[in-house]
Amino acid sequence: MIARHCDLREILETLCSQAGEKPEQRQFAFFLLAGEHWQLAASGDLTAPSIAILSRIVAEDVSRILFDSGHASFDGFDARQLSSGIGEVLGLFVCLNPTVSCYSTADAVCRLAELAIEQHNLLAEMRWKADHDAVTGLLTRTAFERLLTEGLSASANREAFAALLCINLDRFHLINGVLGHSFGSRVLKCVGMRFQSCLKSGALLARLGGDEFAVLTTEADAMAVADELGAALARPFEIDEHQIFIGASIGIGFFRPGSSPELLQREAYIALYHAKRSGKGRWLKFKPSMAATPPERLEMEQCLRSALAKNEMELHYQPQIDLVTGALCGAEALLRWNTQGLGRISPSAFIPILEETGLIVEIGLWVLRQACKQGIEWHRETGEWLRMAVNVSTVQLRDPGFSQSVQRVLAETGFPHQFLELELTESIFVGDFERVRRVFTSLQSAGVQIAIDDFGTGQASLSYLQNLPFQRLKIDRSFIATIAAGQRCPPLVENIIQMAASLGMKSVAEGIERLSQWEVLRNAGCNEGQGYFFGHPMLPDQFILLQRGRGFTE
Repeated sequence: MIARHCDLREILETLCSQAGEKPEQRQFAFFLLAGEHWQLAASGDLTAPSIAILSRIVAEDVSRILFDSGHASFDGFDARQLSSGIGEVLGLFVCLNPTVSCYSTADAVCRLAELAIEQHNLLAEMRWKADHDAVTGLLTRTAFERLLTEGLSASANREAFAALLCINLDRFHLINGVLGHSFGSRVLKCVGMRFQSCLKSGALLARLGGDEFAVLTTEADAMAVADELGAALARPFEIDEHQIFIGASIGIGFFRPGSSPELLQREAYIALYHAKRSGKGRWLKFKPSMAATPPERLEMEQCLRSALAKNEMELHYQPQIDLVTGALCGAEALLRWNTQGLGRISPSAFIPILEETGLIVEIGLWVLRQACKQGIEWHRETGEWLRMAVNVSTVQLRDPGFSQSVQRVLAETGFPHQFLELELTESIFVGDFERVRRVFTSLQSAGVQIAIDDFGTGQASLSYLQNLPFQRLKIDRSFIATIAAGQRCPPLVENIIQMAASLGMKSVAEGIERLSQWEVLRNAGCNEGQGYFFGHPMLPDQFILLQRGRGFTE
C-alpha cells in the first residue's frame, strides 16, 4: 500500500486492523501532529467512548508523552512517538490495554507508520512545489491554466461569467538589469503579496513566469480588482536601502458560455497588448474592435526572428499513457512562445507564421534538440528512457537536409534513435509522395519512429498508410469528444483502432478528458492516449514528478 501511494489514513487503518491476530489485540490508534495539536488519524477495534477518552488524555498529556525516550505509559495506555529519520515528530502510536502481543508488534507497526507518514508528507510537499512558484509561492502557469479550465467549466454550468486579468509589470527589466535577478526576485515576491491582499476569497492569482501575473475573478469584480492592483503598486517598495516604484499594465478578458479558456486568454492578452501600447500603467477591457486590429503580422514576424536569441521559446511536455496498464510511456514536446512585450502567444497564432516564413526549419530543429536533451536529463534522473514525440511541419519535411539534420541532432545529444518519435499531420500526403517516402525510409533506417497526427481530419488514405512506415496512428480529439459515459465506442473510432491494428500500428487517442473515455477506448483495444485527464502540457521539472510516479490508476 505504501509503494502504491495509497491514502495515508487507509494505510494506518490497515495497520490497526492487521497488527493483532484477534480483535482484542487490535486496540490501537494513530494520532498525527498538526501544529501543536494531535489529531486522531486511525483506530482499530476501539469503541467510540474509548476513542473519546483516548483523544482527551492524549490532548492533555502531550508534554508528558514527548520526552527523550519517545515512549510513555499512562492511565492504562502505552504510547510511542513516531519520528522521521531526522528526528522530526510525525505522530503518536497508542495501544489501549497493552498486551505481550502488542509489545511484540509495536516496533514493526511504528516503523511502517513512520515510513508511510514521511512518504505522505514528502509527496504533499512535492505536489505543492509542482503547483506553486518557487519565488512568490503563487500558482504556476500550469496549475493556473488547469484551474482556469475547471473554473470556467463550473461557470458555464452556472450560467455565470468570469473575468481573466493578465498583468505585466512595466519596465521590470530595468530592476533585473541594474540591481540583479536576486533583487528582482525579492521585488516579485513583494508584488505577489500585495496582489494577494487585493483579492477576495475564491479569486485565483498566479505568476505565469517572468514579470507576468494573472487573476481569475468574477465579471462584477474585474474592474474593481484592476483598480486595486494598480493602487497596490502605487506605494513604493522599501527593500534594503532601495525605494522601488513599479507599475503594471493589465488586460481584461471576459468569459461567456460557449467560449473556451484559450479564447479567454487570447482576448485578455490582446487587451494587455493595447494597454501597453497606449502608455502602460493602465488597464483595458477587451473589445471586439481590438481583435479586428491585432498586433501587426509584420511585427509578430520580426519578434519571431529574434525569439530564440531572447530565450522566449520553451517546451512543455504532455504525458502519453498506456491505456491498458496506466503506465507512462511517452511525452509529447509542445512549443510555447512567451514574448517580453505581449506575454504568451497561442501556438495557433504563431505556428502558421513560422511555416509561411520558413522560420519553422530553424526553430523546429531547436525544438528537436531541446527535446532530446530533456530526454537525456530525465534518463539521468530516473534511469529509464521515455519515448519523446516531436511535431514536424510539412515545411520541415520539404527541406532536403531534414533527415540528416535529425540524425545529426541524435548524434550530438546522444539520445537513442528508437525513443524518438516524429509526429506528422495528414497534410504531408499533399504534394510529392515519392519524396516523402524517401525521407520516411531514411528516418526509419536510422531507427526513428513516425506517427501520423490528428488522423481523420486530412487527406490520408489507406494506400498511403500501407506504403509508409508509421508506427502510431493518433486519433484526432474531435472523435474522442463524441465518446459518452456508459456507451460503447463510436463505430468510427472503433474502425480506426481496428484499422491501425491490422496495419501493425499502435493507436493513440488524443484529448482524453474523462475516466469514462479511458475505459471505453481501452475496451475497444486502443493502445495509448493523452489528454487533460492524464495531465496538461507541463514544464520539465513538473513532468519529472509524474515520471517518478510511473503512471496512473483508476
